Amino acid sequence: MHTQNFITVTLIITGLALTPVMGESTERSRIGYSKVYHPSVVSSIAKILHNRGLEEDAAELIASELVSEEENTLLAMMMHMLENHDIVTRDEVLAYLSQAALHKQKLDFKSYDQLIGMVEKIRQKPTDELTRKKLKELANVTKQLFA
Repeated sequence: MHTQNFITVTLIITGLALTPVMGESTERSRIGYSKVYHPSVVSSIAKILHNRGLEEDAAELIASELVSEEENTLLAMMMHMLENHDIVTRDEVLAYLSQAALHKQKLDFKSYDQLIGMVEKIRQKPTDELTRKKLKELANVTKQLFA
């Protein structure tokens, strides 16, 4: 098995195993979420940029400059957890990331401060204590997984 496939499988299993630890129990409507196919984060960002008027090749290049292959898996896991805990949706995160890619911002996806900043920018208001606690747990898990 290739190293990338091994890492991907490990991350998915770890993400699914840690999801109950990250917060309250999941609702019945959320159980089927993981069965829904979602394209890669890079291709989703590229699609958003292309829909905003960039050429397809340029959009893919810009998206791949923002998100590496390792970060692609990390972001997919993080978006699942953020949506699962009703913090922000996948589409909101992708819109934020596409804007960051367009402005060539450097993001540290393992950083608690970056997570707080992203959520507050998406929501357009300060985060509450419970959300900050969940984001802190998520940042700690991602730091351990991607040290």
